[in-house]
Amino acid sequence: MQNKKLITGLSLVAVLALFTVLGVWRTSQPHEERGAIVAGHDSEIIEEGLPSIGGPFQLVDQKGNLRTEEDFRGKPMMIYFGYTYCPDICPMGLSAMGQALKDMGDESAFQPIFITVDPERDTVGQLSTYAQNFDPHFVMLTGDKDHIAEAMSAYRVYAARAPEDRGANDYLIDHSSVIYFMDEKGQFAMHFNHQSTPEEIVKGIQEWQQGRST
Repeated sequence: MQNKKLITGLSLVAVLALFTVLGVWRTSQPHEERGAIVAGHDSEIIEEGLPSIGGPFQLVDQKGNLRTEEDFRGKPMMIYFGYTYCPDICPMGLSAMGQALKDMGDESAFQPIFITVDPERDTVGQLSTYAQNFDPHFVMLTGDKDHIAEAMSAYRVYAARAPEDRGANDYLIDHSSVIYFMDEKGQFAMHFNHQSTPEEIVKGIQEWQQGRST
């Protein structure tokens, strides 16, 4: 019986460690922080031992232009999935991304991207207004449900209405809260979370750059 409990305990530790490494962990949040709860899902592993994250997408930006992943080739991307009605977690992550770009001294060298998980409310007009709150280099993307679902699937993103649904147009969304850093070829390189400071993001990117130059 004790051996069985030991095995079960070790298995749980292993699962928790995997979710932590991948940045896909579901935690209990205070009510005011609901709307950005990370959820865990299995990820395929590629040859380098990193999660298989990323892929093609076809979405529309805050100016009404059709954008695909090919538009950003040749430039590393920082991608965050969220929604404009998110009370605090999403703005925190996007602000950290924008400040990190400024701190690195060359904002044009990296492409920050926001992809909504709430296409019903996050129209082109809504994204255009929302974008004014953040770094002007941000590309904010929306689309129909199918195209958003494809992008979410490619990036292993979880999103669902929170239990405290308050109506058709008044609801919060629980969703993965991860900043994906993709290289210039669109390959996953590393991730941060919404609590990562600009300094931590800059340090991570600089270490990545140094590793590529050696």
